[in-house]
Amino acid sequence: MSGHVESAVRALIDRVGGDAATVRIEILQEASSGSRIAGFEASEGVLTLRGSDASAAASAFARYLHSQGHRITWESPRPIRPLTPWPDADRTDVRTPFAIRYHLNVVTHGYSTPYWDWARWEQELDWMALHGVTHPLVLTGYEAVLAETLGLLGIDEAIARTWIGSAAHLPWMSMGGVHDFGGPLPSRWDERRLALARRIIARARELGMTPVLPLPGGHLPAAVTGDEAAEIEWQGWRTPMLDPASPAFAHMLRLFLETQRRLLGDPGPEPVFAVDPYIESLPPSTDSAQLAAAGAGVHTAITAIYPAATWLLQGWPFHYHRAFWTSDRVGAYLSRIPHERLLLIDLWGEHAPMWREGMHGRRWLWTAVHNFGGRFALFGDLCGLARDVAELRARHPERLEGIGVAPEAIENNTVFYELAADLVWDDVDVDAWLDDFAMQRYGVDDDAAREAWRLLGSTLYGRGRTRSIPSPVIARPWSAAAPFASQRLAGEALVAEPARMSANIDAENDPAVLGDLPSIARAASLLISLGTKTDSRDAQERDVVELTSHVLAQQTRLRIRGILRAFTDRDVSTLRREGARLHDDLLALDRLAATRRESRVSTWIAQARSWGDTHAEREVMERDARSLVSVWGHQSSGLHDYSGRHWSGLIRDLYARRWAAWVSWLADAVEHGTRPSEDDLRRVIVEIEEQWREAHGSDDGSDEDPLALAAQLLTRAGYA
Repeated sequence: MSGHVESAVRALIDRVGGDAATVRIEILQEASSGSRIAGFEASEGVLTLRGSDASAAASAFARYLHSQGHRITWESPRPIRPLTPWPDADRTDVRTPFAIRYHLNVVTHGYSTPYWDWARWEQELDWMALHGVTHPLVLTGYEAVLAETLGLLGIDEAIARTWIGSAAHLPWMSMGGVHDFGGPLPSRWDERRLALARRIIARARELGMTPVLPLPGGHLPAAVTGDEAAEIEWQGWRTPMLDPASPAFAHMLRLFLETQRRLLGDPGPEPVFAVDPYIESLPPSTDSAQLAAAGAGVHTAITAIYPAATWLLQGWPFHYHRAFWTSDRVGAYLSRIPHERLLLIDLWGEHAPMWREGMHGRRWLWTAVHNFGGRFALFGDLCGLARDVAELRARHPERLEGIGVAPEAIENNTVFYELAADLVWDDVDVDAWLDDFAMQRYGVDDDAAREAWRLLGSTLYGRGRTRSIPSPVIARPWSAAAPFASQRLAGEALVAEPARMSANIDAENDPAVLGDLPSIARAASLLISLGTKTDSRDAQERDVVELTSHVLAQQTRLRIRGILRAFTDRDVSTLRREGARLHDDLLALDRLAATRRESRVSTWIAQARSWGDTHAEREVMERDARSLVSVWGHQSSGLHDYSGRHWSGLIRDLYARRWAAWVSWLADAVEHGTRPSEDDLRRVIVEIEEQWREAHGSDDGSDEDPLALAAQLLTRAGYA
């Protein structure tokens, strides 16, 4: 086994960048307490890495890179300078009590990864290893296994494909939320996705990880469940569901597990399976006995095939529908599942922790969700994260097995995820850590970089910032009084909250909104001032564009307030003037986003289209990709803009058009002395959204220098 671990770590070092031939790897025995160990030292050009497993040894390599001023991130997948030979480093050893380090969320596979190819997955798997991940969730290929299982259950292929629907929406189909939406998938989709899934799973295991594989919770077409089956509801979709306690459910799951093993390989003697029957839906019964039978049914069906399997269950429903999931009902649902066969996730641990109430006496993981929907938001409570993990390490609550991150989308707010990974091994002083992070991120020992991150550490990433600040740009203008009324707040019920959202518009001195903008603009200017001194221009540009985008977006609140005041005063000239300024601001934001590939909607569209072989297939893939980041689902589903992004093409062709329509609607009402008809506005907004969803391609590229343009726009916005 040690030889296998050594070869895997050497191959990782070769891919990341470095001379693996001059690396010595020592596999250590785990401490008696079950803690994992990692360490490094370097002398005379030889680097020695120590670890209790491949993940620990890879983490040791990452920590060595940190000591030399390098940090592997999503933006910088290789060291920013060559490391030949290995610079000397004193011996450093660390350990963690967290045996499991979990990564990803079911919906990350919709908001971030749905169109990734092997090259991008390989990079992410290397990132996982270097960041100590032991249990990644792998949804890739699930739909192909499900399609074959449905065929074995006698379902016509066309019905199965219609049920499965859109590539972008597969996570929600897998959890019983969405079905019969979008698609169909390309004809070679299953073949290509299964090949990709096998590579992902094989590489994860090679790197010492245990891939967590999803299983169906019984949400299947009526042709399988029968017309009398109970239904669950989510966002307007009603989904029939097999009774988990029934023989039919056990038969279905047996077929699925056998098909999964045939198509993806043997999951091993102690697999971990993710099953979430009621993620944001209510069970069909409140009866304790029926809840107990449902939980036992899932467990029994899994362990009939894999007796030593673990059921990984997100605790999200117990927070999301906490009025339903009383302690007694949760206790009943879990009562017939042996303790050693269930692992419960305290999912939103950084904001709404469940563990202080005991996690129902179950084995559990603490995770941070952080990001919701992939929509643009720069935020994260770094001190709070450090405090929470330090408390878990010091107290080690009963039955805590590990920690992790389960974001709805990744490749954002890198600083939060880098700190989370480091905290696995050590308590840190956040201020000192940020100083080091600034040097590692840009490859320059410069006071300007450190000052920038100190400013960000006290504002966007300051204490209490466990919730994102909604972007006015992405808000859906839907009435004369509350343009944010239809936008969902993360983790809360899907209901309109006009009073609360309007407060965000009207709060002139809210420090979390406008009061912080001078400091954030100052941080962006400091990073711009680094010029060509950095060794990582890519990270520098990305940070400057995102920070400047945040400033520009939040300042549109001032324009929106001016428009609303002018409407109240019946001052049409001021209303139109402020509307024109808002439009100019949105086009400036679009222009800035266009300077970076990752913030162009054309990048997302191209990735989606790459999975189609014919023109018709590529058109379907593009439409579904557009749906997710705009209307999301049906017009009636209530998730509009939940995955909104500050992307060029999206800002210019959707958000700016909606705001322009809103301004014209208000101005026309003032000019004609009439009460504005919300029905008229909403028809126009829906038409704009559907036109954008049905459009093709996006001319949103740019050759402008991101740093020069950001500096220009900050000056234009009043920040010299």
